[in-house]
Amino acid sequence: MNMLDEIRSIFDQSKTWLRLEIEYAKLTIAEKLTLLMSSLILGFVCLLLGVVVLIMLAFSLAEAFRLIMSPALAYLATAGAICVLLALLYLLRKPILLNPIARLITRVFFDKKH
Repeated sequence: MNMLDEIRSIFDQSKTWLRLEIEYAKLTIAEKLTLLMSSLILGFVCLLLGVVVLIMLAFSLAEAFRLIMSPALAYLATAGAICVLLALLYLLRKPILLNPIARLITRVFFDKKH
């Protein structure tokens, strides 16, 4: 085998290696996007069910308050309690919402599990 054949063989092997690396990268991106999208969909479903539960709890709380105050004040007190919860959620948004989302995205895209 002469030197030109060896160079040609190395070039062909390099093309094959590069093509395989590109395919591997595509598969890795598809896997990571699938994990991310499934986590986001699961989070959305849990959030939607949580809102339904919160509405039911709000009505239950209003009914409980009606035992000790007028119906209008009971619903007003329930609305006030929900506003306090929303204010707490806003004040604690970084440790409760932003940090877990950032950790999830970082873990999905940068975790080396080889």
